[in-house]
Amino acid sequence: MSGPAPARSRERSRGRAAGSVGDRTADVRAWLGARRGAERRRRFASRLYTAVVLLGGWYGLFLAGLLAQVRSRPFAAHAAVTEAVLPAGLAAAAAAALWAAVRDALWRGPVTPPAPDVDWLLALPVRRRTVLLPWFALSAGIWAAAALLLGTAGAALLAAAGLGALGPLTAACAGGALCTALLAVASAALVQGSRRAAGAVHRAAPWAVTALALAGAQAVAAARGSRARWLETAEMWSGPWGWAAQPVLAAAGGHAPLWPVAALLTASVTAVTLGLAVRRLDGIPAGTLRARARAADGVLAGVLASDPRVVRLATARAREPRGRGRTARWAGGLTAPRSPRPLMVWRDAVALLAAPRRTASAVALLLLAAAAAATAGGGPLATAAAALAAHGAAARLLETARLDGDDPRRAAWSPRPFEWTVTAHAVVPTAVLTAAGAGAALLTGGRPVLFFLLGAVPVTVAAALVSAYRPPTRTALLYGSPALAGAGPALALLWHAAGPLAGVTAVTVLLGGTGGPPGVRTAACWAVSAVLLLWARRRARALVRP
Repeated sequence: MSGPAPARSRERSRGRAAGSVGDRTADVRAWLGARRGAERRRRFASRLYTAVVLLGGWYGLFLAGLLAQVRSRPFAAHAAVTEAVLPAGLAAAAAAALWAAVRDALWRGPVTPPAPDVDWLLALPVRRRTVLLPWFALSAGIWAAAALLLGTAGAALLAAAGLGALGPLTAACAGGALCTALLAVASAALVQGSRRAAGAVHRAAPWAVTALALAGAQAVAAARGSRARWLETAEMWSGPWGWAAQPVLAAAGGHAPLWPVAALLTASVTAVTLGLAVRRLDGIPAGTLRARARAADGVLAGVLASDPRVVRLATARAREPRGRGRTARWAGGLTAPRSPRPLMVWRDAVALLAAPRRTASAVALLLLAAAAAATAGGGPLATAAAALAAHGAAARLLETARLDGDDPRRAAWSPRPFEWTVTAHAVVPTAVLTAAGAGAALLTGGRPVLFFLLGAVPVTVAAALVSAYRPPTRTALLYGSPALAGAGPALALLWHAAGPLAGVTAVTVLLGGTGGPPGVRTAACWAVSAVLLLWARRRARALVRP
């Protein structure tokens, strides 16, 4: 019985020795420190100096001026409204921060080393957690610093409104914001390392956005004097977003009798989530890290080029691939036409059936447009808001057109010239939005809303098609003249938004007034949509025959 035990101990000792030989983490870190440590320290010092100067010049002056006037309570006239908004507003703000962090983890996440580090370091025999922990700590530090700054400013604003003493308010606001920020970073790291968690976040997106919108509406209703205290109590205990708000409510004189319990729950959940995120850093797949690093580079390139489409495509490529669901399989079984001429329309219909969320969000935006057109009697501001919502609905249904604009080779099978795809892509969105607009007119206002949607839908679809077939950003807009160098990015964005601006302006001018019969103004909108379609066709022709 005594023989096997020494043999097993010798095997364990040999395994430890082999592991120590195979683990090159210390050697790699020492080599990197010797090669680029000084340069990284200089870069970090430069960025820290820039951040301190900017914060001291803007945030510091604002906060110093506010603190100097806290005792005089300059915002005391708004104390009642602020106190009414605090419960729903704080919970909504904390929930929005958590949701923004986990949504960011679907394409980037808090653990995103540069592409050279991922390509080179992760292929070596190093401990992945040791390599990734500094980047996680950097993200946590940035979120924590931003949370402390916002919490301190919020405490000063509440104290200036006379809702409490500055000391307790600062401790409550800064502590709650810090816990929320760290919890958001840790949750995002867990989502980044788990495909199942990423899928859950993706499926929860409609419900989360709806809940946030309802919480915002509740805060607006509370500001107008309609408070639902039972709902506020439920929000305060619904999760970490409400727990973190209770100490702030107590410090501001609100009703939060069990705030110590809520504070303990917030700190405990934050600590547990942080520990779990650090433990699971080495479980993040290398392929995910490579995709996220390249997505971050693509987003930076799109921002520097002032091209929102490049940013959108970069984030879309980094998301985890998802399998085909029941809707996609059912849509794929839709009977294809025998002739190739209506095949583009059939493909658009299949794409919408395979993405029901896109269609649902477009219909929801169209309902908002109908409500905006019906509430304010057709005034210019209400019409402009309704036109913006209608354009958002049209843009949601034109992803296939944008893909064809990105790569004209997708339509090489079509027997018609490439510019004819513009008219084909307009059929399905116009039909869907017109049918939805007829139902919205019955719900919101009858004939005036119906005439508005019949005129606005073709114009906004055509304007969205103008944006779908946009050429690359012109260098002359970004760096054309020394006199306009500072305005280059703004000019590039305006150039990209030329189609939507033309469409929204036309709808506002033609449908926002009271001059002329509704049928005549609707017919004028159809004429404008024809002009915009010709513009989009000209852009499409330039993509293949510049």
